[in-house]
Formats: sequence, structure tokens, C-alpha cells
Amino acid sequence: MKNLEDYTDGDTISTEEFLRLSGEEPPPAMPTRPRKHEEADFQRQVQDIARIHGWVDYHVLKAKGMRAGFPDLVLLRKPELIWVELKSAKGKVTPAQAEMHEMLRGCGQEVYIWYPDDWNEIEEVLKKREK
Repeated sequence: MKNLEDYTDGDTISTEEFLRLSGEEPPPAMPTRPRKHEEADFQRQVQDIARIHGWVDYHVLKAKGMRAGFPDLVLLRKPELIWVELKSAKGKVTPAQAEMHEMLRGCGQEVYIWYPDDWNEIEEVLKKREK
């Protein structure tokens, strides 16, 4: 087993090996925090794949003046229009969202609620009837 003195300039040594040989304590691990923008990242991914398959997307940037529960995305591809609610892995549909979804379905509209684990369904829906 090498000692610290056995290494010379230009030798490569891992951080773990250096700390072991020098007797220093490793720095404390950074605490892990949930990502603040998980749903926003997911939305960008859905928008990207929708655009690849010819959809035009609409998203309200500021909800000021919007009725509570309005879906996150409206996707259009002639002759189709779908409404999409996006949720983080642990996200829940609010009562206002559920009410809006039922109103839209009552008007004959397709409404989807997608979570990050729903990629197979997302791709299937966005590819269907692709022209």
C-alpha cells in the first residue's frame, strides 16, 4: 500500500485515496432536495415530442384571469385538438382541474392526465393518426 510520500508530481490520485492517506475528513455530503421545476421540465419534454409529431402547442404563461383548473397544454394538429394536464410524479389533480376536465369531456373533447412515467402512452397518443 502506498504512502502519500510515495507519490510524485504528475501522479494521479483519487480524492478518496488522498483523503485516506492524508487523514483528512471528506467534506459533508450535500443534502438532496427535490427539484423545484420537475413539472416544468416534464412539460418541455412533452412539448418537444409533440412538435416532432406535428402538433402546435399552447400553454398559458401567466394564469392571471384564467379559470382555475384550466389544463396545462392545448395541442392542435389538424383535425385534432387535445387537452393535457401534466403532473409531477407525486402530483394530484385538484377538484377544479377534475371539474374542468369533465366539462371538456362533456363537450366531446379528449383530455389526458400525464405523469412522467406515462411516456409510452404519451408517444402513442402523439403519434396516432400522424400524417
